[in-house]
Amino acid sequence: MPVHMLVILFFVFLTVSAVFSMFGQGGGAFYVPMLLALSVPMYVAASTSQILIMVVSFSSMLIFAKARTVDWKLVLLIEPPTNIGAFLGGYLSPYFPADFARLCFAGVLLIGAYYMFRPPKATPEASSGPDRWWLWHSASVSTAYTINALVLVPVMLLAGFVAGMLGVGGGLLKVPAVVVLGGVPMSIAVGSSSLMIGVTALTGFIGHLLRGHFDLWLTVVLAGGVLIGSQIGPRLAIKTNQAQLKKYFALLLVLIAIWLIYGVLQ
Repeated sequence: MPVHMLVILFFVFLTVSAVFSMFGQGGGAFYVPMLLALSVPMYVAASTSQILIMVVSFSSMLIFAKARTVDWKLVLLIEPPTNIGAFLGGYLSPYFPADFARLCFAGVLLIGAYYMFRPPKATPEASSGPDRWWLWHSASVSTAYTINALVLVPVMLLAGFVAGMLGVGGGLLKVPAVVVLGGVPMSIAVGSSSLMIGVTALTGFIGHLLRGHFDLWLTVVLAGGVLIGSQIGPRLAIKTNQAQLKKYFALLLVLIAIWLIYGVLQ
């Protein structure tokens, strides 16, 4: 790839990572389509995207953690099934046709966009102790809440598989799932997602790496851009109207999904 194109991509990916990291997302919704448009092979694009997501994740997570919006217990509860799914998705990705993968990706984006447009439902009050073994209560962050593990564990397994196969961090599915199905406050879901997407991307990347899906030089250049962007985004998130930004974000997801679907049907 020409040097001038790498420089342009550096700044484009910097900007995108700043925007996506505001919502606890890794940016895979943009990275993969952009790399595909530049004729990067589908699963090389996926593995590159997952490295970039890891950079964004651990960089932005440090900022969200200082704001006490990262729930470490929530992460430990739902990450194991997500990681299993992500590894399987990355390792089994060659068995899925590229067009099928793109359509799945578009479907994931539309689901994420739908829940970004919807206002978050009221968060239930956390009780003093567990009423059932599958109900997990958290009071370690600023807002107490209760999560239904029996519902979320299989959902996270599926989210991880899709994330690993397509090269996304899984945040597009995780945030709506934990907010709508688990009753987690939006701010905590976003902060915790910033950590979880990186862990999921790591396990998915290992699956791709075992298959040889990797471009070192391209990854290093783009990682520098997203590192800077992921330091900007979370800081802006604290000072910005989240409801309005969520709508802009949802619109972006819809446009990318339409772009992917159009490419498949062409």
